[in-house]
Amino acid sequence: MHQVTQAAVQSAVEQAPVAGIANGYIDIVQPLPGQPSQIFLRIGNVFRVFNNPNPQTHDQVQEAFAFGHQVIGVWDSGTPLVLRSIQIRKI
Repeated sequence: MHQVTQAAVQSAVEQAPVAGIANGYIDIVQPLPGQPSQIFLRIGNVFRVFNNPNPQTHDQVQEAFAFGHQVIGVWDSGTPLVLRSIQIRKI
């Protein structure tokens, strides 16, 4: 029982959410046939991908960079190159 609990705790720690502020992006609004629409955020000189964003997300990311707002990417520590969400902070 102790091993199962320890494995569950370790798995949760490995999947801890991590966030960072993006300083650049690539927006693929018309992907090749069969490929998903994607937004890549550059966070700490590493590009991280957000797959299948809705049209509003594309617009919001573009506007945020145009107006100097913070764009924050959130990912799991277990999959550091795939974003779980994108947040915009207007400060």
